[in-house]
Amino acid sequence: MEDETLKELRHLVAQLTDKVSTLETKIQRLEAQQQIPEEDLVAIGAALAAYFGYAPKVRAIRFGSQSKWATAARERVHDRSVPHVR
Repeated sequence: MEDETLKELRHLVAQLTDKVSTLETKIQRLEAQQQIPEEDLVAIGAALAAYFGYAPKVRAIRFGSQSKWATAARERVHDRSVPHVR
């Protein structure tokens, strides 16, 4: 009785091993076909972390180019609207 159970378990483990190996080859083939940009992976990871309630610490800040700041300053200088009304 135990020999049959052991043989059945070994057979099932062999089937699962075959399925895992075929899935690994499929995943490798799909990864080779379609590369996901790092920015998308970071965004997906952040969304998952927020969903699961993880509050991350900011470790690095990447500053934008100063042309955006200069553009915003020029818009404020050339804006002819009244900033406040008395």
